[in-house]
Amino acid sequence: QIPTKNIEGQMTPYYPVELGNGTPCSLRQNRPRSSTLMYICHPEAKHEILSVAEVTTCEYEVVILTPLLCSHPKYRY
Repeated sequence: QIPTKNIEGQMTPYYPVELGNGTPCSLRQNRPRSSTLMYICHPEAKHEILSVAEVTTCEYEVVILTPLLCSHPKYRY
């Protein structure tokens, strides 16, 4: 099953990449920071970051637009 996210009012499929073992987070007993990279098909994009958000303390979400996913039918929107 392909996950989706609401991007500008449209549920959009994305390819997630989980990154962990980041720098220690003092607000969470020095547990390592983590990030989720969310790659989204966008035919005219040049592999650009759409947004970066801290979704919970020391956990980040990075939305990246890329044309590379657009050739896969399950990632088109």
